[in-house]
Amino acid sequence: MSIFSIASFLITVISTSLLPSVLMTSSIVVRLLPHLPTCQKAKSSSEYIYLTIQHYQFGLLYLSIGFHFLLQITVSDRGAYHIGNLLFVVWMSDTGALICGRTMKSTISQCQAKSKHNKQKGFFLEFLQSISPGKTMYGLLGAIITGPISAILYPMAFAPTNEIDDSLASRATLGFILAIAGIIGDLAESSVKRLSSKKDSGKLLPGHGGVVDRFDSLLSSAVVYYYWMAV
Repeated sequence: MSIFSIASFLITVISTSLLPSVLMTSSIVVRLLPHLPTCQKAKSSSEYIYLTIQHYQFGLLYLSIGFHFLLQITVSDRGAYHIGNLLFVVWMSDTGALICGRTMKSTISQCQAKSKHNKQKGFFLEFLQSISPGKTMYGLLGAIITGPISAILYPMAFAPTNEIDDSLASRATLGFILAIAGIIGDLAESSVKRLSSKKDSGKLLPGHGGVVDRFDSLLSSAVVYYYWMAV
Protein backbone atom coordinates (compact mmCIF):
# COMPACT_ATOMS: atom_id res chain seq x y z
CA MET A 1 0.00 0.00 0.00
CA SER A 2 3.03 2.29 0.27
CA ILE A 3 2.75 3.26 -3.41
CA PHE A 4 -0.70 4.70 -2.78
CA SER A 5 0.53 6.63 0.26
CA ILE A 6 3.37 8.15 -1.75
CA ALA A 7 1.02 9.06 -4.61
CA SER A 8 -1.44 10.64 -2.19
CA PHE A 9 1.33 12.73 -0.60
CA LEU A 10 2.66 13.91 -3.97
CA ILE A 11 -0.81 14.92 -5.16
CA THR A 12 -1.25 16.90 -1.94
CA VAL A 13 1.97 18.92 -2.20
CA ILE A 14 2.46 19.14 -5.98
CA SER A 15 2.14 22.42 -7.84
CA THR A 16 -1.34 22.96 -9.27
CA SER A 17 0.07 23.40 -12.78
CA LEU A 18 1.62 19.93 -12.59
CA LEU A 19 -1.40 18.23 -11.04
CA PRO A 20 -2.94 16.83 -14.27
CA SER A 21 0.31 15.21 -15.38
CA VAL A 22 0.95 13.79 -11.89
CA LEU A 23 -2.56 12.32 -11.76
CA MET A 24 -2.16 10.67 -15.17
CA THR A 25 1.32 9.36 -14.34
CA SER A 26 0.15 7.89 -11.05
CA SER A 27 -2.86 6.25 -12.72
CA ILE A 28 -0.59 4.62 -15.33
CA VAL A 29 1.93 3.42 -12.73
CA VAL A 30 -0.76 1.86 -10.54
CA ARG A 31 -2.46 0.45 -13.64
CA LEU A 32 0.69 -1.54 -14.48
CA LEU A 33 1.37 -2.77 -10.93
CA PRO A 34 -0.87 -5.88 -11.15
CA HIS A 35 1.45 -7.29 -13.84
CA LEU A 36 4.49 -7.41 -11.55
CA PRO A 37 5.26 -10.96 -10.33
CA THR A 38 4.69 -10.05 -6.66
CA CYS A 39 1.22 -8.66 -7.41
CA GLN A 40 0.26 -11.59 -9.63
CA LYS A 41 0.92 -13.95 -6.70
CA ALA A 42 -1.48 -11.92 -4.53
CA LYS A 43 -4.58 -12.22 -6.71
CA SER A 44 -6.73 -13.42 -3.83
CA SER A 45 -5.56 -10.80 -1.36
CA SER A 46 -7.16 -7.49 -0.46
CA GLU A 47 -4.21 -5.71 -2.13
CA TYR A 48 -5.14 -7.19 -5.50
CA ILE A 49 -8.79 -6.26 -5.01
CA TYR A 50 -7.70 -2.70 -4.26
CA LEU A 51 -5.67 -2.67 -7.46
CA THR A 52 -8.65 -3.77 -9.53
CA ILE A 53 -10.62 -0.81 -8.20
CA GLN A 54 -8.00 1.37 -9.87
CA HIS A 55 -9.16 -0.21 -13.14
CA TYR A 56 -12.07 2.23 -13.18
CA GLN A 57 -10.14 5.16 -11.74
CA PHE A 58 -7.62 4.79 -14.57
CA GLY A 59 -10.24 5.16 -17.27
CA LEU A 60 -11.56 8.38 -15.77
CA LEU A 61 -8.16 10.02 -15.28
CA TYR A 62 -6.45 8.70 -18.41
CA LEU A 63 -9.17 9.63 -20.89
CA SER A 64 -10.23 12.96 -19.40
CA ILE A 65 -6.73 14.30 -18.76
CA GLY A 66 -5.38 12.98 -22.05
CA PHE A 67 -8.09 14.64 -24.12
CA HIS A 68 -7.71 17.80 -22.01
CA PHE A 69 -4.10 18.15 -23.12
CA LEU A 70 -4.99 17.33 -26.73
CA LEU A 71 -7.45 20.24 -26.70
CA GLN A 72 -4.88 22.54 -25.06
CA ILE A 73 -2.38 21.76 -27.81
CA THR A 74 -5.01 22.30 -30.50
CA VAL A 75 -6.00 25.79 -29.27
CA SER A 76 -2.40 26.91 -28.64
CA ASP A 77 -0.42 29.19 -30.95
CA ARG A 78 0.20 27.28 -34.21
CA GLY A 79 -2.06 24.58 -32.80
CA ALA A 80 -2.67 22.88 -36.15
CA TYR A 81 1.08 22.48 -36.69
CA HIS A 82 1.69 21.12 -33.19
CA ILE A 83 -1.22 18.68 -33.21
CA GLY A 84 -0.09 17.47 -36.64
CA ASN A 85 3.44 16.99 -35.33
CA LEU A 86 2.17 15.02 -32.34
CA LEU A 87 -0.08 12.81 -34.48
CA PHE A 88 2.63 12.17 -37.05
CA VAL A 89 5.32 11.18 -34.53
CA VAL A 90 3.04 9.00 -32.40
CA TRP A 91 1.38 7.20 -35.29
CA MET A 92 4.66 6.68 -37.14
CA SER A 93 6.16 5.26 -33.93
CA ASP A 94 3.23 2.85 -33.68
CA THR A 95 3.72 1.87 -37.32
CA GLY A 96 7.46 1.37 -36.80
CA ALA A 97 6.80 -0.82 -33.78
CA LEU A 98 4.25 -2.91 -35.70
CA ILE A 99 6.43 -3.46 -38.78
CA CYS A 100 9.67 -4.08 -36.89
CA GLY A 101 8.03 -6.29 -34.28
CA ARG A 102 6.18 -8.52 -36.75
CA THR A 103 9.11 -8.77 -39.16
CA MET A 104 11.65 -9.72 -36.51
CA LYS A 105 9.23 -12.01 -34.68
CA SER A 106 8.60 -13.98 -37.86
CA THR A 107 12.31 -14.18 -38.66
CA ILE A 108 13.26 -15.28 -35.13
CA SER A 109 10.47 -17.89 -35.04
CA GLN A 110 11.79 -19.44 -38.23
CA CYS A 111 15.35 -19.49 -36.88
CA GLN A 112 14.23 -21.05 -33.60
CA ALA A 113 12.23 -23.69 -35.46
CA LYS A 114 15.35 -24.68 -37.37
CA SER A 115 17.68 -24.66 -34.37
CA LYS A 116 15.08 -26.08 -31.93
CA HIS A 117 16.39 -23.66 -29.31
CA ASN A 118 14.12 -21.32 -27.42
CA LYS A 119 15.79 -18.31 -25.87
CA GLN A 120 14.76 -17.65 -22.27
CA LYS A 121 12.79 -14.46 -21.77
CA GLY A 122 14.17 -11.71 -19.56
CA PHE A 123 12.23 -10.08 -16.73
CA PHE A 124 11.29 -7.00 -18.78
CA LEU A 125 9.99 -9.02 -21.74
CA GLU A 126 7.97 -11.25 -19.42
CA PHE A 127 6.48 -8.11 -17.85
CA LEU A 128 5.56 -6.71 -21.28
CA GLN A 129 3.99 -9.94 -22.48
CA SER A 130 2.01 -10.36 -19.27
CA ILE A 131 0.26 -7.16 -20.37
CA SER A 132 0.17 -7.79 -24.11
CA PRO A 133 1.38 -11.20 -25.37
CA GLY A 134 2.20 -9.81 -28.80
CA LYS A 135 4.75 -7.30 -27.51
CA THR A 136 8.40 -7.83 -28.42
CA MET A 137 11.64 -5.99 -27.69
CA TYR A 138 12.07 -5.50 -31.43
CA GLY A 139 8.73 -3.72 -31.60
CA LEU A 140 9.82 -1.35 -28.83
CA LEU A 141 13.08 -0.75 -30.66
CA GLY A 142 11.19 0.01 -33.86
CA ALA A 143 9.09 2.64 -32.08
CA ILE A 144 12.11 4.22 -30.41
CA ILE A 145 13.95 4.48 -33.74
CA THR A 146 10.98 5.71 -35.77
CA GLY A 147 9.95 8.39 -33.24
CA PRO A 148 13.06 10.61 -33.50
CA ILE A 149 13.22 10.22 -37.29
CA SER A 150 9.58 11.30 -37.62
CA ALA A 151 10.10 14.27 -35.30
CA ILE A 152 13.00 15.43 -37.46
CA LEU A 153 11.16 15.01 -40.77
CA TYR A 154 7.83 16.64 -39.86
CA PRO A 155 9.07 20.26 -39.48
CA MET A 156 11.05 19.93 -42.72
CA ALA A 157 7.87 19.02 -44.58
CA PHE A 158 5.26 21.23 -42.92
CA ALA A 159 6.99 24.25 -41.36
CA PRO A 160 8.54 27.20 -43.21
CA THR A 161 12.34 27.18 -42.96
CA ASN A 162 12.42 30.45 -40.99
CA GLU A 163 9.99 29.03 -38.40
CA ILE A 164 12.01 25.92 -37.55
CA ASP A 165 13.63 27.09 -34.32
CA ASP A 166 14.55 23.67 -32.87
CA SER A 167 17.83 21.91 -33.52
CA LEU A 168 17.97 18.40 -34.95
CA ALA A 169 19.06 17.10 -31.54
CA SER A 170 16.11 18.81 -29.86
CA ARG A 171 13.61 17.37 -32.33
CA ALA A 172 15.15 13.91 -32.07
CA THR A 173 14.92 14.10 -28.28
CA LEU A 174 11.26 15.06 -28.52
CA GLY A 175 10.60 12.14 -30.86
CA PHE A 176 12.35 9.73 -28.49
CA ILE A 177 10.37 10.96 -25.47
CA LEU A 178 7.07 10.82 -27.38
CA ALA A 179 7.83 7.26 -28.49
CA ILE A 180 8.48 6.20 -24.89
CA ALA A 181 5.33 7.97 -23.68
CA GLY A 182 3.32 6.30 -26.43
CA ILE A 183 4.61 2.86 -25.46
CA ILE A 184 3.66 3.46 -21.82
CA GLY A 185 0.18 4.65 -22.82
CA ASP A 186 -0.32 1.62 -25.03
CA LEU A 187 0.75 -0.74 -22.25
CA ALA A 188 -1.55 0.94 -19.75
CA GLU A 189 -4.55 0.60 -22.04
CA SER A 190 -3.60 -2.99 -22.89
CA SER A 191 -3.53 -3.73 -19.16
CA VAL A 192 -7.18 -2.71 -18.88
CA LYS A 193 -8.16 -5.16 -21.63
CA ARG A 194 -5.93 -7.90 -20.23
CA LEU A 195 -7.39 -7.77 -16.73
CA SER A 196 -10.90 -7.51 -18.21
CA SER A 197 -10.30 -10.56 -20.44
CA LYS A 198 -11.21 -8.48 -23.50
CA LYS A 199 -9.45 -8.50 -26.85
CA ASP A 200 -10.72 -5.08 -27.99
CA SER A 201 -11.71 -1.91 -26.15
CA GLY A 202 -14.85 -1.59 -28.30
CA LYS A 203 -16.59 -2.58 -31.53
CA LEU A 204 -16.93 0.83 -33.18
CA LEU A 205 -13.74 0.40 -35.24
CA PRO A 206 -13.53 -3.27 -36.31
CA GLY A 207 -9.98 -4.42 -36.92
CA HIS A 208 -8.48 -1.56 -34.91
CA GLY A 209 -9.27 -2.80 -31.42
CA GLY A 210 -11.79 -0.07 -30.69
CA VAL A 211 -11.72 3.72 -30.45
CA VAL A 212 -9.57 3.85 -27.30
CA ASP A 213 -6.93 1.72 -29.01
CA ARG A 214 -6.53 4.47 -31.61
CA PHE A 215 -5.86 7.03 -28.88
CA ASP A 216 -3.97 5.07 -26.20
CA SER A 217 -0.48 6.17 -27.26
CA LEU A 218 -1.67 9.62 -28.25
CA LEU A 219 -3.23 10.53 -24.90
CA SER A 220 -0.10 9.87 -22.84
CA SER A 221 2.10 11.54 -25.46
CA ALA A 222 -0.11 14.64 -25.49
CA VAL A 223 0.80 15.35 -21.86
CA VAL A 224 4.51 15.17 -22.68
CA TYR A 225 4.14 17.30 -25.82
CA TYR A 226 2.20 20.02 -23.99
CA TYR A 227 4.92 20.47 -21.36
CA TRP A 228 7.61 20.30 -24.04
CA MET A 229 5.90 23.24 -25.77
CA ALA A 230 5.86 25.16 -22.49
CA VAL A 231 9.62 24.77 -21.92
